[in-house]
Formats: sequence, structure tokens, C-alpha cells
Amino acid sequence: MSNLDNLTSKIITDAKSKADGIIKDAEEKAKQKYDLEIKKVDTKKQTLLESARRERELLSDRIKSSANLKSRNEKLKAKQTVINKVIDKLKSKLVNMNENDYINYLNQNIDKNSIAGKELIVKKEFVDKVKQEFSTAKVKENEFVSSGFIIEENGIQENYTFEVKLDFMRDELEVEISRLLFS
Repeated sequence: MSNLDNLTSKIITDAKSKADGIIKDAEEKAKQKYDLEIKKVDTKKQTLLESARRERELLSDRIKSSANLKSRNEKLKAKQTVINKVIDKLKSKLVNMNENDYINYLNQNIDKNSIAGKELIVKKEFVDKVKQEFSTAKVKENEFVSSGFIIEENGIQENYTFEVKLDFMRDELEVEISRLLFS
């Protein structure tokens, strides 16, 4: 019987050994599968983290850019407001020019020789002084300007009022005022 016990014992030992080998192989395969899945998960995690980091940077850049744009627009609005106030003040100063300054302005801008026979439209309060100064021109007494002057010949008017001149020169004035105030 000892042979039978030995044989049974050997079969059981071989079976255990084979079972241990199968279990060991299964554990190794399971560990390999586990490690492979962990690597996949880590790779996916890194990809997601990198994607999130790029999105965060993009969003941060967009927010900064938007804030900078809003800030720049507000500065430009404020500058434009200041420029408009300066131009309005200039317009007001020109409209409210005193008689001497007004006559000097006319003398500097009207050629007395070429005005002869033409109609001149001026500010109402300075009509008499203009008539004295520009005796060869026909100074209108029923039509007036609020500033500057208008020369009329054969129904065609040359408008030299300050409002028109300032509107015409506005772009240049804005550049000059901006350079003087904000540079």
C-alpha cells in the first residue's frame, strides 16, 4: 500500500504543483493586465491633465485679453471725452471772440483786393467794424454767422465759419490734442 500511498501522494503533489503553477501564471497574467490597465489609466490621466492645463491657459489668456481690451477701450473713451471737451472749449472760445481778435482774424484770412465786389457775411455784432475795415466788400446786414465768416459771389458761398473749419480739421486736431495731452 505504500506504493499506492506514494503514488497518491505523488499525484496530489503533482496536482498541487500544477495548480500552484496555474495559480502563479494566472496571478502573473492578472498582474500584467492590471499593470497594463494602470498604464492606460495613467496615460489617459496625463492626457486629461495636459488638456485641462491647456484649456486653463487658453481661458486665462482670453480673460486677460478681454480685460486688456476693455481697459484699452475705456482709456480711449476717456481720451475721446477729453479731446471732445477741448474741441468744444476751442469752438466756444472762437465763437465768443472779441471784436479786435475777430477783425484781426478777418484781416489774416481775407485778401482785401480779392474781396472787392463780393458779399461778406459776418457776425452781427461786428458788422459796422467790418464795413469800415473791408470797405470794398458788400457786408450783408440781414444775414449773419455765429462765428467766422462766409464769402458769397454769384450765389456760391465759401464757408469759413469756425464750426465748419473745426469739423473739417477735426481729425488733425484730435491727433494734435492727443499728442499734446497724452504723450
